Amino acid sequence: MKVVLAGAFGNLGADIFRSLVKEGHEVVALDMMTRDIGVDEKAYTFKKVDVTKPETLKGTCDGADVVITTVGLTKGSATVSNYDIDYQGNLNILNEAKAAGVKRFTYISVIKADKAPKVPMLHAKYLFEEELKKSGLTYVIHRPTGYFYDIVKVFRPMIEKGEVTLLGKKPVHANVISTEDFGEFIVKHMLDDNKSYNVGGKETYSYEEIANMCFEAAGKTPVIKRAPAWLFDVLAFVNKLKKNGKEAILRFSKWTLTEEMVGDTTYGEMSFKQYIKDNFTK
Repeated sequence: MKVVLAGAFGNLGADIFRSLVKEGHEVVALDMMTRDIGVDEKAYTFKKVDVTKPETLKGTCDGADVVITTVGLTKGSATVSNYDIDYQGNLNILNEAKAAGVKRFTYISVIKADKAPKVPMLHAKYLFEEELKKSGLTYVIHRPTGYFYDIVKVFRPMIEKGEVTLLGKKPVHANVISTEDFGEFIVKHMLDDNKSYNVGGKETYSYEEIANMCFEAAGKTPVIKRAPAWLFDVLAFVNKLKKNGKEAILRFSKWTLTEEMVGDTTYGEMSFKQYIKDNFTK
């Protein structure tokens, strides 16, 4: 089948990309730039796009059987917002897919996206989910709990300083998934009819357990402290005044560190515990 993959060279996009090529699909890779992800250049067609500019998407979905998009703003930006990228950018892709007569569309959202209207990184995704559901296309919406590399990225600086600070008083759990496993799951289910999946890995840990595993893997004595969650609200407000684009990241960070992030659809063989061990002992 011909599959259009938007955000093809991002972290998750690259693993979906590799799974698609492995399964023998014809891939049209959409992104702002390419990088070496170990895929033969003869195995796909690359088209440079800017999802905020609909004209750059013209013709990209022609003849496609499926469109998959991982597009989302994951960094602070003073020039564009999550509503510009996660909502409007994906809506531009959806409109192009409809114009091209594509029948199936897969979107990568986030678990509980519909529960956080004050968190732009989630609310923008939820708004697009609703647009997709009423588009008339057959859809699959994936709501992952989080990724191995993201959690380690958050904990590593604290581990290096010798002290981890968690938010709130109650334990919070997550069953994050590797992007390799998740990419495979997405490809396996891209022909499902109007399905939504809350997807996580097979291991569930509290953030305190994750911190302890990181300390152990790094060979350090665990030092774990807790801070009130409202501190992040203060930081978010300050950064909102500064207009530096960091407010959305802070609100998302607070949400993920204080909410249960456990998906009821579990998949994959990769171990998060082993991933931590390998990552900190390299």
